[in-house]
Amino acid sequence: MNESGFVFWVSRIRKALRCEFEARAEALDITASQFQVLRRLWEGDGILTSTLTRDICSDGGTITGLLDRLEAKALIRRARSAEDRRAVRVFLTPAGRELERPLMQILSAINEQALEGFSPDDRRQLVDALQRVGENLGTA
Repeated sequence: MNESGFVFWVSRIRKALRCEFEARAEALDITASQFQVLRRLWEGDGILTSTLTRDICSDGGTITGLLDRLEAKALIRRARSAEDRRAVRVFLTPAGRELERPLMQILSAINEQALEGFSPDDRRQLVDALQRVGENLGTA
């Protein structure tokens, strides 16, 4: 295999998935990056911004803008940590929680579209292989 082929296809697929998600989520006014924040918070909110940044593989400058936009949409709120006033915790609002179902339905539909024609075993092997790639790169 051409070593650049793997990176080329992963990049191309990532871009296609992002575009497809954003087209489907446009009516909800959510970008793919904002979805990543919300998805992490649906797993458990009240987390430090540093934890959120790490968990979604972002950086400090990017996360601040994302949180500003989500807060302006009243989907999250930020509060100083009781343990360390320098730290900030991020919480979902009821409106942020309400987006979980429709956005996860979008994600599920995109997964089905992308994996159309793959057997359950093929799907499992693909995800396993991608997880191994993530582990090799320290992101899993």
